[in-house]
Amino acid sequence: MSKEASNNFPNYNNPPVNEVVCGLSFAKIEKFKSHHIGLFWHKIKDEFPLVEHALRLEHALRLEHKPPLFDLKDYLPRVWFVRNEQNRLIQLQDDMFYFNWRRMQEDEVYPRYETIIEDFKKTLSVFEKFLEEEGLGSVNPERCELAYINHISKGEGWETVSDVLNIFRDLCWNTEDRFLRPPVAVGGQAVFELPDKKGRLELSLQQAIRKSDKRPMFVLQNKATGLGEDKNMTAVWEWFEVAHEWIVFGFTDLTKEGIQKDVWQRTDIN
Repeated sequence: MSKEASNNFPNYNNPPVNEVVCGLSFAKIEKFKSHHIGLFWHKIKDEFPLVEHALRLEHALRLEHKPPLFDLKDYLPRVWFVRNEQNRLIQLQDDMFYFNWRRMQEDEVYPRYETIIEDFKKTLSVFEKFLEEEGLGSVNPERCELAYINHISKGEGWETVSDVLNIFRDLCWNTEDRFLRPPVAVGGQAVFELPDKKGRLELSLQQAIRKSDKRPMFVLQNKATGLGEDKNMTAVWEWFEVAHEWIVFGFTDLTKEGIQKDVWQRTDIN
């Protein structure tokens, strides 16, 4: 992060962040077998006592280098290790390690990026130590991911879809002299390059219904992916700093100052 950026980092007391995902994909650990999942869980089960199976998370970058057909018996499932509160979880398979924070209660306070990335570092370090103890090899980074999923619910700066102009600087709907009536749904996507060929930032907007109370909401996902030419752990943590900067400044650049101050309680501007 540049010195200028760090000195002027946007700050929100009530950001609409509903989930943060930190992920690292690495070269497949060939010696990692199904029983190692249980052995690793033994290391973390006091903090993450719940276990769930999920379909493998195959990244597009990795799929480009795989043959069209492959034998499923060679691929372990993705496993989730979840806290009792359900708000933090580890996702593990033989070529990736992810850490998620997700808001499970409406009044749950966003713990801030610094806390989440430290939890990711801590749990990944436990996994790296486990690989060393079991003689399974080491993590060889290939690709990183940092994603923020924001829920902007009806009543929080907007009432109808036409109010999208109250939220986003680059979206609007002019109702004058139109054949089409105001839309009932909007969405879109934009992709930007990260500096120094470190990957890209994808912004996607869609509408959804909140499960808890059936309230309509905009879902804005800011996702950075990549790594760069250097593929070591030092470069990984440097990448996350760049990705975090671009996600937060990108969110601020995309949204309007009014909702930033009135709803999300931005504190670094007058």
